[in-house]
Amino acid sequence: MEQLIAQAVHLLLALGGAYYLALWFALVVWTFQDIQTRTRSVIAQIFATLLVVLFSVPGVVLYLLMRPRETLEEQYERALEEEYLIQDLEATGRCPSCRRPVQEEFQFCPYCRTALKQLCVTCGRLLSLDWPHCPYCGAAQPSEEPELVVRERRSPLEAVQRALGRTVPLRERRTESSLPEEPASTLPPGWSRSEARTEPETDQLPRA
Repeated sequence: MEQLIAQAVHLLLALGGAYYLALWFALVVWTFQDIQTRTRSVIAQIFATLLVVLFSVPGVVLYLLMRPRETLEEQYERALEEEYLIQDLEATGRCPSCRRPVQEEFQFCPYCRTALKQLCVTCGRLLSLDWPHCPYCGAAQPSEEPELVVRERRSPLEAVQRALGRTVPLRERRTESSLPEEPASTLPPGWSRSEARTEPETDQLPRA
């Protein structure tokens, strides 16, 4: 009787040990395969496998707490979804000024009235603002050149009157600007300009 009980105990222990070894081996294999689907780091794969090899079931619990949440396939799918969303947002278009969504056929932003496109001068189709030629008819588009600021030349009298808060009529400005500037007269008193012209030069007089 005692021998039968001892044999039964040995059999149960053998079965329990075999079951434990099978479970341990299965956990090690599952951990190694699972960590390969979640990371490409060799160090992380070795660490997770050794954790289960050394601690068995408690090691699996620790691995489940520390493993990456997403697999590599899930990360790839999520990246694709984000890229598709970004492409959809770019396809709808946004105003460069207020960053609100606008449609492709809009010429002006309906929110801030910013110019988004221009009309072709020949065929009248909508074109991008930076296109020098129309892709539909080939016509050259006028380029926006900076306007030159021409400053009016002011006379000293006008400058003084502006400083005093007065304005000079336009007719007086034209007459002042049209009059040539004459050099200062250096003739002696009582002499006219015609007499000065007829007066011979001292260099041309005969010497004694």
